[in-house]
Amino acid sequence: MMNSKSKQFLLMVMAAVVLLISLSANVSAKKQMLPPKESLITEYYYQTKKPIKTWISLSNPAAKTNEDRQIIIPKGTVVSGQPVEVKNKQIKKIVIKSSSLSYQIKKAAIQPGYYLEHWQDLTGDIKYSKARFKPVKKPQYVVPYSEGNLCLGTVPKDYPDTFASNQLTVTSDGYIELYKYDVNSGPEGFSNKPMGMAKINKTRVNKNVCYLYYSNHVTGLNDQRVRKSGKYQYRLKVADEDNIKTQTIWDGGKQAFVARLYYAHYAIGNVTYYTEVGEMSLDG
Repeated sequence: MMNSKSKQFLLMVMAAVVLLISLSANVSAKKQMLPPKESLITEYYYQTKKPIKTWISLSNPAAKTNEDRQIIIPKGTVVSGQPVEVKNKQIKKIVIKSSSLSYQIKKAAIQPGYYLEHWQDLTGDIKYSKARFKPVKKPQYVVPYSEGNLCLGTVPKDYPDTFASNQLTVTSDGYIELYKYDVNSGPEGFSNKPMGMAKINKTRVNKNVCYLYYSNHVTGLNDQRVRKSGKYQYRLKVADEDNIKTQTIWDGGKQAFVARLYYAHYAIGNVTYYTEVGEMSLDG
């Protein structure tokens, strides 16, 4: 017959076993929620070694026209891009994701009645050489696997409604910008100029939390003032909520689901935003 100490020891062992099983189940569930490696968004980053002239597209909804306008990307700018021509394992041409560039760079191209593209816009082909670009790591201030565009709230169940909310952009060249969604503003619901923006002057990462520091308050964000003056007056906390959700895209013509999209959620100033981090084709 067990004495009280033996019973207590047995209960402790049983509790430990239950805890281990619970932890194992949680880890398994987490791994199953992560997007497959092959579906993660692949990003390439480069830093300009010279000023780069290129073209971006603007649209005029009233006139139903599009126009390419020139911009100049300054020397030392970090850009997000993709190789579009490779010969003998050497990159010959790239395109830059202009939707990942700051308003400060693109504003010179704006003219009355025309709107910048906010989603997946690319520049024209740009000649690549070691004299013009150098490959760099993804900046710490851009959230993992994302292009830097985040939407307010939790991702909707249906794809057409995905981008119908305020947009927070962390640009490749180190700006944080907040755009207010308005269905009557431009073709995508956004004005050209952000309602609030700041140049990121410092980044600090601690596990799944990133802290961004800048000199001025960003209108619409719950940033915190931590200093009275200088480049690091305001701090914005960006925390990974460890919450991956998916959408499946239906093609009415094919009468089939053709893609699965993966979204991560982040608490930014204690407010939830979501961003696409992966895509997998389901179309054969």
